Amino acid sequence: MEALCRDCGSRPDADPQACPACGSSRIVRHRELHDLAIAHLDCDAFYAAIEKRDRPELRDRPVIVGGHHRGEVAACCYLARSSVHSAMPIDRPLRSDH
Repeated sequence: MEALCRDCGSRPDADPQACPACGSSRIVRHRELHDLAIAHLDCDAFYAAIEKRDRPELRDRPVIVGGHHRGEVAACCYLARSSVHSAMPIDRPLRSDH
């Protein structure tokens, strides 16, 4: 059965419990794994994650990425998702009551 490490992307030949390249146990196995042509990527929090990576002082804070007062939320980190979601008008999370 074909395998792929989710962490480093290596393709082990055998069917290991851990990746021989990085030691991760996050191995995906599927008979047709390398023949699949469709992938779904959830990039909703991507821009917020990049901002947190570039600015470590934001690591434990909710981060919202979006336009100005008439724009909308483009992305938000998982910490902010309790009250904010993508495509929400940007003025709603900026209000003090939200």
